Amino acid sequence: MATDVKPDWYQTDVQSINPEAQQLLESYSGLAPDDVLPHVLSLVDLTPYSSRSFTNSSQRDEAFGIYQYACIGQMRFLSFNLSHMPFYPRVLEKLRSDPEAGFLDAGCCFGQELRFLVNQGIPATRLFGCDLEQVFIDLGYQLFRDKDRLRATFAVGDLDAENSDFETGQLTQKLSGKLDVVFASSLFHMWDYDTQFRVAARLVKLCRDKPGVMITGRQMGSLVGGHYEMKGMKDGAFHYRHDIETMERFWSEIGEATQTTWKVEADLYSSEEIEKTKNMPWSDDNYRMICWCATRQ
Repeated sequence: MATDVKPDWYQTDVQSINPEAQQLLESYSGLAPDDVLPHVLSLVDLTPYSSRSFTNSSQRDEAFGIYQYACIGQMRFLSFNLSHMPFYPRVLEKLRSDPEAGFLDAGCCFGQELRFLVNQGIPATRLFGCDLEQVFIDLGYQLFRDKDRLRATFAVGDLDAENSDFETGQLTQKLSGKLDVVFASSLFHMWDYDTQFRVAARLVKLCRDKPGVMITGRQMGSLVGGHYEMKGMKDGAFHYRHDIETMERFWSEIGEATQTTWKVEADLYSSEEIEKTKNMPWSDDNYRMICWCATRQ
């Protein structure tokens, strides 16, 4: 259900965007340099250009009202995380060397990572994205101005749906057996441990059944793995933050449940977003980001 109430961390004063987004919107979307920021702000209806006359209310507000994701509220749909992961060179090499390798951005939001890969020369026909609502995908088309030419496949559905709904839904119908790499950025920290486990097992089953498959991601972590209240995000709910040891154990348990074997690499680190949110209700002294890569053996 949509809501007009915005938390303190909802960003309302945007006067610049990161250079990677600027470059992509110029080279991929064909915008002139001076047109990039007005284009973004006209889409999200933010204050520096509030004097402009828009016929529609903020579409970002609409998306945020459906699901209060930090990636929407803090404009991180203009951030590109995949290319900054230590495992990215391996991902790119796999996609470039195997003409059949499929890539899924799980919880793709506006699909910015997919456009980045297209701009790196990866054929869009081998790229897939999924999220909970069609509105996120539609906003991506508007942001990048490519609905008539992007040949990536998008699926709408809940990775945590009831078994019968999942098995008959778009995620299974469109993705099953086509994936060699899955990227899950800011996804797993939405859930408690049991839900993370269920979703990871489903992603394993969506992938091709062979060694070399990679499932990788980044999310909120902690120096002390465990369940933490999602204060300021979803009060009263708890999510699981991994440390390196719990991440390794998690994928060992996934392997046992799916009869597969995984090599796990993980690293805890501080980041700019941690610094920016250090005073937020969900933060504590142990809060870190964790990046990880599970490679099937």
